[in-house]
Amino acid sequence: MTMVTLTENDDNKSTTRRRRGRKGAEGGGRKEQTDNRVLKQDNANDAATSASLSLTFKPHKSILVHLTEETPTWYECGRHTAGRDDTIFIVDSNNKDDGGGKRQQSRKVTSNSPHLVEKFETLAEQIYQHELELLKSQSSDGGGEGGGVKSSDERWVENTMRRGTLKDRVAAMSVTVSSDPVHKLYALDMLLDMCGCSVTGGNNSQPNARVGQMAAEAILDLFLNTLLPPHRKLVPFSARPLYLYESSGSRTLSPRLLLLWHYEALIKKRYASFLSNYLGRTLASDSSLDEYKRMALQTATDLLRDVPEGESTLLSMIANKLGDPSRKIASCAGHQLRMVLEKHPATIQV
Repeated sequence: MTMVTLTENDDNKSTTRRRRGRKGAEGGGRKEQTDNRVLKQDNANDAATSASLSLTFKPHKSILVHLTEETPTWYECGRHTAGRDDTIFIVDSNNKDDGGGKRQQSRKVTSNSPHLVEKFETLAEQIYQHELELLKSQSSDGGGEGGGVKSSDERWVENTMRRGTLKDRVAAMSVTVSSDPVHKLYALDMLLDMCGCSVTGGNNSQPNARVGQMAAEAILDLFLNTLLPPHRKLVPFSARPLYLYESSGSRTLSPRLLLLWHYEALIKKRYASFLSNYLGRTLASDSSLDEYKRMALQTATDLLRDVPEGESTLLSMIANKLGDPSRKIASCAGHQLRMVLEKHPATIQV
């Protein structure tokens, strides 16, 4: 199996030598100054050693992520792989043994340094882009595992996404994402762009209300039925136990596992953008019609009832509209909150 490894450059290795302060007439002031120089030198050497470590991987020749009948969703892929759902909290809670073979929970949580997270994110993005290029090449030449020439239906869907009517374009984008959410994330980005909540440098302005609403309905269906796990929150990339794979000679990390962690972070980023840039802006805008505010409240309620991701943000959105100047919107917010409480009675404590 292809593994991610960590290598060290000998040219960049450095030896830390502590300087001693002079005794006698120069006194404590000079000693303190020397100690400060030693601390700065130690920090610089640590940074140099960290910079000498580079992440590498051997490009894979077959598709890493496949959706099957046993694993029909991306968050079920690799569920039997060791470390698939590990986080810095889970790993640390399992690290302490009471001496009798039983694990005790430890309150200490080891975090990843920003530099380490950045290195692994860069590598994960390289693996993901290689995965996309591999699928594209296999689809074009008809060879390789999971490959094959595009069917006429696939070509029609892709053409419709760009040249069809508004309704057909939205439907085609939705079908494209649901058919292969990992490798066709670009279609979700197109829908988000229509809502004015792009995360790829596209449109982030207030969208046309009708266009935004149609795209939002498709995005809601995708998040509920395809993209968001119903039993847990999404895990940010920085919360993965990357430090376990930090030094050379430590554990090896499967590129497939790193790709899935990275993809989960991509979904989390897009979902957060949809909540804040579309739902939040629609509900807060004075120019939005009551009809679109009611639809936004309904969307927020559906998400809050069925998935745990973003629950605090969604609950705040709905609760804040209880004081809306429009009686219709305030009444709608109260009704939506009651629906949430019917399914999740514990929410009343919040």
